[in-house]
Amino acid sequence: MPLYSVGTISGGLYLGYQYDMGNLSEKSVDAGLQQNVAAGALIRIDLGILFFRTGAEFSYPFEKGRIRNSPPGDITGTDSWFIEVPVYAGLGMPVRDYGMFYMGAGGSYIFGMGSVSTTSKEEKINEQLFGWGFIAGIESFINSDLSLFLEWEYMTVSSSPLASSGAGAYDDYYMDYTGNRYRLGVMYHFNRY
Repeated sequence: MPLYSVGTISGGLYLGYQYDMGNLSEKSVDAGLQQNVAAGALIRIDLGILFFRTGAEFSYPFEKGRIRNSPPGDITGTDSWFIEVPVYAGLGMPVRDYGMFYMGAGGSYIFGMGSVSTTSKEEKINEQLFGWGFIAGIESFINSDLSLFLEWEYMTVSSSPLASSGAGAYDDYYMDYTGNRYRLGVMYHFNRY
């Protein structure tokens, strides 16, 4: 029995936004956090109320992070972007014939890139990281093959140490990719049962 006969295989495209990207560690830093926009694609397999999902997302800053007031050490700003490859599993609960509410958990492989600006130079970022996260969303059916979705994701992941908080100090600041991500997209259901 083929997999698609017991559920639905769907593919989607979406746009996203993250307002709290590029924080530096958990230190007290008065920073204007960078804001990223994203575009991505996903594949989802529904098996009854269970779903499994993967895809890829590219997130890029439309507003770079800037340190306000007195900078921590010599750090002046952030400019980071990433490619995320998530794998999630969860529950999808139908809401009459209108769509469904879903929530799940999983992990993401992150390819983090960019830079942290200091008063004397720019520290390049080129990291491969793994993070954990949660998703929740609503999906509304347009017709039997097409639906719209609105989604929230919270991901927690940080880089290795990459900058110093002061002269002569060891590297103690981390680029933090943790944050809230919001997505709006469309799903095509290849084989609705």
